[in-house]
Amino acid sequence: MVLKGKNLIVFDFDWSFVDQDTDRWVLEVLSTKARRGWQAGKKEAPCFMPSITDAAMKVLWEEGITKDQILEAIAAIPLHPAMKRAVLGLKARKPDTKFVCLSNSNQIYINTILEAHGISDLFSALFCNRAHWDPTHPDRLLIEPYLPPSAPPHACTMCNPNMCKGAELDGWIRENGGWDAFDKIAHVGDGKNDFCPMVRLRTGDWAMVRKDLGLDLMLEEGKEAELAADVKRWEGAWEVDEIFQSL
Repeated sequence: MVLKGKNLIVFDFDWSFVDQDTDRWVLEVLSTKARRGWQAGKKEAPCFMPSITDAAMKVLWEEGITKDQILEAIAAIPLHPAMKRAVLGLKARKPDTKFVCLSNSNQIYINTILEAHGISDLFSALFCNRAHWDPTHPDRLLIEPYLPPSAPPHACTMCNPNMCKGAELDGWIRENGGWDAFDKIAHVGDGKNDFCPMVRLRTGDWAMVRKDLGLDLMLEEGKEAELAADVKRWEGAWEVDEIFQSL
């Protein structure tokens, strides 16, 4: 049965839910060599970050960095207290609110951060790159794209090859009662690939855009006219909390 009155909150993760690039943070904490290699790879092939980050993880392993050190670095990634207050406050006021994450980070990073902050059950669905510990080398973290190489490529020109964020959002909503199951959908994002799911939002929904980052600059160049949703810009997590309080 479809329950009317529900809200859906969709989060990107890096620079939207947490105040960091998760890949960059872990490498900066643990290895200058791995961080420099990652930066060079990003400059050469920015659309293939899962493979570039996996190569950096191999460098960490070769340098003797342990699983515990990696998990400790991940857990230290900053989640602003106001962002935690925003989501927990909304859940308390509106218990039927659903949260979904669409991210180019990976499942071990995200789940470790959520666990560190006591909110492991926040997201009903997590769409992100795949990650697991190598069973033959327990300190080696393996990172793979969300879409495996054997899968047919998506045709979206707005998203990176590893995932079409808009298609994943469409699919999840379809499996959870359809768009009419939610009175309002808000998408919180900062990067250009967040435009793909945001362009699917309806009149009255919210595109919550972090100020002065890639997505915001893209909208200011004329793409905002393509959005049916109301654009709500924010700079700090406290403003997300303020916006959520009006739901």
